[in-house]
Amino acid sequence: MKKLTSTLTFTSMSIAAALLVGCGSDSSTENDITPVDNTVEQPQESLWTLVWSDEFDGTAIDLEKWNLAHNCYGGGNEEHQCYTQRDENSKVADGMLVITAEREDFSGPAVALGDPNYDATDTSKQQPYTSARLDSTHKGDWKYGRFEIRAKMPQGQGTWPAIWMLPTDWVYGPWAGSGEIDIMEAVNLKVVTEGSEPESRIHGTLHYGKAWPGNVYSGAEYSLPEGANPADDFHVYAVEWEKDEIRWYVDEVHFATQTSAGWYSQYTDADGNLQRAPEDAPYNQPFHMILNLAVGGTWAANVNNTGVDESVFPQTLEVDYVRVYECSVSPETGQGCASISESAEMVEGHTAPEITTPSTDIGAGPEFILYDDELSEGLSLDSYNPDGSVTLAAVEVEGRGEVLQLDKVGATGNAYFAYPPTADLSHWATNGVLVFDLNVISTDNDVELLVKIDSGWPNVSDTSVVLPELNTWSEIRLPIADLVASGNRFSPGSFVDLASVANPFVIEPLGNMSLQIDNVRYEYEVSQSDELIVYDDAVKAPFEIGHYAATGSVAIEQVDVGGDNNLVSQFSFNTNEAVVYFQSANFQQDVSSFNFVEFDLNVTSDPREVKEFNIKVDCGHPCSSGDFAIDAPEIGVWTHYKIALADVVANTGSSLDLTQVDTPLVIFPAWGNQSGVVMQVDNVMLTK
Repeated sequence: MKKLTSTLTFTSMSIAAALLVGCGSDSSTENDITPVDNTVEQPQESLWTLVWSDEFDGTAIDLEKWNLAHNCYGGGNEEHQCYTQRDENSKVADGMLVITAEREDFSGPAVALGDPNYDATDTSKQQPYTSARLDSTHKGDWKYGRFEIRAKMPQGQGTWPAIWMLPTDWVYGPWAGSGEIDIMEAVNLKVVTEGSEPESRIHGTLHYGKAWPGNVYSGAEYSLPEGANPADDFHVYAVEWEKDEIRWYVDEVHFATQTSAGWYSQYTDADGNLQRAPEDAPYNQPFHMILNLAVGGTWAANVNNTGVDESVFPQTLEVDYVRVYECSVSPETGQGCASISESAEMVEGHTAPEITTPSTDIGAGPEFILYDDELSEGLSLDSYNPDGSVTLAAVEVEGRGEVLQLDKVGATGNAYFAYPPTADLSHWATNGVLVFDLNVISTDNDVELLVKIDSGWPNVSDTSVVLPELNTWSEIRLPIADLVASGNRFSPGSFVDLASVANPFVIEPLGNMSLQIDNVRYEYEVSQSDELIVYDDAVKAPFEIGHYAATGSVAIEQVDVGGDNNLVSQFSFNTNEAVVYFQSANFQQDVSSFNFVEFDLNVTSDPREVKEFNIKVDCGHPCSSGDFAIDAPEIGVWTHYKIALADVVANTGSSLDLTQVDTPLVIFPAWGNQSGVVMQVDNVMLTK
């Protein structure tokens, strides 16, 4: 193959012999050119100018053009390779870039470069294969142009070569909100599945939409003429990218087009609100090139004969050249140099979902209903469905009304309820329970069902659900504290952040399953707890510290007293008519299973002649225990109080209902005689 050695300009007539037909020449020339269905037509006056290339003519990878990955991360797709910087996995030889995937156990960093936890010396993750990944970030970054790569693919079950592009600056947020352009991907080439021809398809795809898992994708596949296989010989894979349009080619055959009418980007702004990016986003920003050979993963290992056939390794991806051209007619837009065939597939893509105004009190309690015949206002139903294996539908069930049905065929994909701005659900951390009704219609043997709470990958926690008997509705109750503590099984060490939840409910069968869900909600359940902690070094959600002052004021601060108490709440009374309290302002709880209210009290200053103190337990005015007198503590001495709730209920004038308590402790010096008192409170709780 003749190599290009310098930047050159050429007309559309020099791209391929097939263009001769598109420019009006006689198809019965002495060269006997026979046009294929997708012969391209191009304006004769258009010009593509070479602006960047690597012909791989040297003796080593040009590090002024390429970065080499080093990690065992798995690419976010559960792939089985470690990417290394060794010659064994990538080198330049005989005018080619050779990327080799080897079967060998290898250890390296568990996260990819760019992650704040990346450490090149880390050896915490082991994979059974090695390979290489090259990218041109900050060494070759382009917006619009023609990207042309001549390459020969690997073969065998579990191979996943890719020639693709990612955004350099991620203007519209994490993957895939800022986009991805797959020039060429293939999996398991030449693999014969029972009843089918050898795998020979290549794929051209766009990924876009919102940050994972709100992303979508669209694309087309192509097979070479006359049964040729990409693993048998070199072929030229190309993309032409201009404003509002991207086209795919193999050996100058134009086989697919996508336009901005079928892609979109939505991102979360600095205030946490979901926004629609400009019409042509995300493909209006610079992208860089990536060349890699992955092994296994959520695509390659789940199709054809499934898994990875280690007997086929080593396998190589060979690249003859990479060339990037600029459209000289309009470099700013890339328009005017198009190579077009009318018979190329026009890929429909996706329409951007409506951005709804979120609820301002999402998940406040006392019960957070996510779905009951319909989704709660502010939530949206979506799915992570990269392989088209997930189907979601609302169906009518006798005696229940509308329920949600999820049918999944394959290993990858889930369904979720999304809240785009993120919700603060931290008040559910201690005593919250995620509850839903589940009916499993069918499932393959040993398929696990996961439920997750998601604050943006990898900050996810998941737990496995014990499946009920088939075709039997059962209530599933998952303590949120346990779910959070279980972490992310696919990214060990990662956990959901309940203060910033994007998807408060995710359900994911790990294989073929059909199921229905109903009555999805968060609720408080304290009856099974031995204690309900209200304050210990800090007030515990959902409780807050507050005060009421008829006159004057109460200064409230948190102070560190050291010793066994550490941080405590201090209240300084500059009035004779005030109370302070620990209250769950938005809801009431059934605390009738508890027997005592307990707290520690230290009075540091009390100038009063008569030193009297009272407490109350309230259940929403006028529901209250009334003033309940307690013995005054010795000045400057921490005193522990354990008061029977039965005595508080029996207090003179009490109307306390323990099934609907919102304020488990009100505490104050006797009304009318308070000024100058300074008291500290700690370790407030209800116990059994």
